[in-house]
Amino acid sequence: MKLSAWVLSRRACWLYLAAWLTAPTAFAATKPADPARFEKAIAAYEAEDKTNAPPKDTTLFYGASNIRLWKSLPQRFGKAKVINRGFGGSQLSDCVHFADRVVIPYAPKQIYLNAGGNDLHAGRTPEEVLAEFQAFVTKVRRALPETKISYLSIPTSPSRWSEVEQVRKANELIADYAKTDGKLGFINFFPHLLGDDGQPRAELFVADKLHFSEAGYDIVTSCIKWQSAMDAFAKSDASNPPVKGGIVFVGSSSIVRWKTLEQDFPEHKVVNRGFGGSELFDSVNYFDRAVLPHQPRQIVLYAGGNDINAGKTPERVFSDFKAFVALVKKKLPQTRVACISIAGNPARWKQVDQVREANRLIEEFTKTDSQLAFINVFPHMMGPDGTPKPDIFVEDKLHMNAKGYAIWKEVVGPYLK
Repeated sequence: MKLSAWVLSRRACWLYLAAWLTAPTAFAATKPADPARFEKAIAAYEAEDKTNAPPKDTTLFYGASNIRLWKSLPQRFGKAKVINRGFGGSQLSDCVHFADRVVIPYAPKQIYLNAGGNDLHAGRTPEEVLAEFQAFVTKVRRALPETKISYLSIPTSPSRWSEVEQVRKANELIADYAKTDGKLGFINFFPHLLGDDGQPRAELFVADKLHFSEAGYDIVTSCIKWQSAMDAFAKSDASNPPVKGGIVFVGSSSIVRWKTLEQDFPEHKVVNRGFGGSELFDSVNYFDRAVLPHQPRQIVLYAGGNDINAGKTPERVFSDFKAFVALVKKKLPQTRVACISIAGNPARWKQVDQVREANRLIEEFTKTDSQLAFINVFPHMMGPDGTPKPDIFVEDKLHMNAKGYAIWKEVVGPYLK
């Protein structure tokens, strides 16, 4: 029996309506969650501000639970004035809504925003996440045109691995937007969260397999501090391709400031990849960008002093050194590693016992492996009274002058192979 044209037309109409109702956001945007659910948390921040007004010209960390749970945030950024205004479970739309109350009043010099993962988990699209971030930028810039805004990439996690493609897409859209804008920052720690198998590294998350452990926050901190330095290295390498098979010097400011490195060792192809203020973990976290492209025959590492100054134990410094060595053995198995001892200096002389212990642990470890060497500059920098020679440091009594580097040249030179 044939169906009439009217019945066919009606059926087609219902089919179209059903498709329209069930289609993704090509037809309509997903309604944002009601921000009123966070009124209590925001009111608590406002009450705190009334009794303990935060200083102006701060760095504000804003967003969802990985911000709220970041208890070590103040210690990780040293002397920087930081404010934590995370509220767990929030979406980007919530961050836009409450910006008038817990962002703009602080007039921060820098904002780091981490939100968007909860949006995707709730069914919103990457395009909607981008639109909410754009709305946040517009709102903040209208009130605070000089404030810098950086987006912390949406992380992946074991508990939400099924959403990874949506996460990748949202990060890609926001990264492209930031690049086009030219004034926005995009801190991409996403790839650092993955292991060699391409899966999230379990040790970076707490028991819920969603939120960061302190090891996860190590990575986020490192990327915030040093991504721009790595981008500068990449730009330099693009215009002046790395010479493979040389010696890479990597580490903290005493490497950065070694301006005579090439003329001190003209018989070797040396590359300076120091980034000032870095800790040993940063050389681990950015090994693939700072060291690996050069395929060096030898690496000379100097780091650890900033770690001790930041409150890390000698055992933690030693653990990070072993992690660095493990990376070398995995990715550059023929490459030798020479570690320059943490130097004693007048500015941090109160930390000398921790420095000596970290040096001792690393030196003993290097004795067990012929691929490793320990270059002990410490005693050569001491005067007859057993304290640092005052005339080998610049005014800050922390970094060396030309006399100090002359000592290092003589001590380090024989270890270069």
